[in-house]
Amino acid sequence: MSDNKSHYSSNSKNYINNVVPQSEIDLKHYKDSKKKEEIHNESWSKQKVNINEVVDKFAPNSTGYVNGYKFIYEGDKYQIVTDMVAGYLRIKNKKTNQYVKLDGKPGSREETHFKIKKKEEM
Repeated sequence: MSDNKSHYSSNSKNYINNVVPQSEIDLKHYKDSKKKEEIHNESWSKQKVNINEVVDKFAPNSTGYVNGYKFIYEGDKYQIVTDMVAGYLRIKNKKTNQYVKLDGKPGSREETHFKIKKKEEM
């Protein structure tokens, strides 16, 4: 199993500690993301996931890349879109442009947001 958690975490820390303080745009994204987390964290936390398992299943061998305040793992069929501030991810079917549940089937907004487990929870 790949260690995508460490890669995601280091990019997230870099974004929060080095990019956000230097950019008004990124500071706004940071604040907006924290507001979303405050509102939805209870719901997201009901579906905690191991990022390593999700990436291995939906985007195997992907190393990921930074796109603004998102960190994205790109597979042939799916994208795993993570929020580097709020610590959640969504799985997007690239062909249908829909977010999916862990079984790959489309779901509601609530069903397709997953809180990323902390290292000690994995």
